[in-house]
Amino acid sequence: TPTETDGALFPGRIMLANTCMWDYRGDECGYNGPAVADEFDNPTTDIRKDRCSKCMRGCELRRNVGNFGGFLSINKLSQ
Repeated sequence: TPTETDGALFPGRIMLANTCMWDYRGDECGYNGPAVADEFDNPTTDIRKDRCSKCMRGCELRRNVGNFGGFLSINKLSQ
């Protein structure tokens, strides 16, 4: 259920500005390509070390920014 604040509707889930909430390689993430980087965005081709940093940079490296699960402008709401 959405939350209403001053007439604005927001999804009924935790909203973080710079952190993706999706499970890496899950349905919402949608990435199913080769290994790209570890959890610190260091390059890797080893699928066992392939992890998402949960930051926009992780999506950029995978060319998957359209599925980033964070709310980049949410911090502007409190200003």
